[in-house]
Amino acid sequence: MVRALSSIFLFLSCSLCFAEVPTYDARKPQRDGITLVGMECHHRNLTVEIGLFFPASPPTKRMDLWNISDLVKFNPSTYFVEKIEAVERRCNTGGNQYRIRFQGIPGASNAIWMCGASTGVHATVWRNERIVFDDDLYKCSQDEYIGAVRFRNDVAIPEVDKRKLN
Repeated sequence: MVRALSSIFLFLSCSLCFAEVPTYDARKPQRDGITLVGMECHHRNLTVEIGLFFPASPPTKRMDLWNISDLVKFNPSTYFVEKIEAVERRCNTGGNQYRIRFQGIPGASNAIWMCGASTGVHATVWRNERIVFDDDLYKCSQDEYIGAVRFRNDVAIPEVDKRKLN
């Protein structure tokens, strides 16, 4: 009985270790303070696009979206970083296999310090298991961010759209 209960507890605790970061419901209006990261796999155009969206410039097309605040977890009693999350998706477009990973970047190890509560996001994209993009889309203390990156099947280098912060 004890062995069975401990096995169940171990299974439940391990399944929580791999808990999925929730996707953002695009039907909800994007409130101030919410920054989204997203990706679109467009099979007809043979393109993959990733992007970063602030409330003043929400996504204009259907994408898989995540709130970047969900990618860094702080301990509510100590305000120190407790966990850094990552989201990974796969997408096939016309013979190319893409793997896209978004990972949170804490502003600081403590949410009270400068940039502490600011969460950034790093993106890595593989095409056929070779890295074709690996950069921070947004990070505190930078005066620009990467708003969009487009990958086309017939072009080796992605289009990178850098933008100034207001």
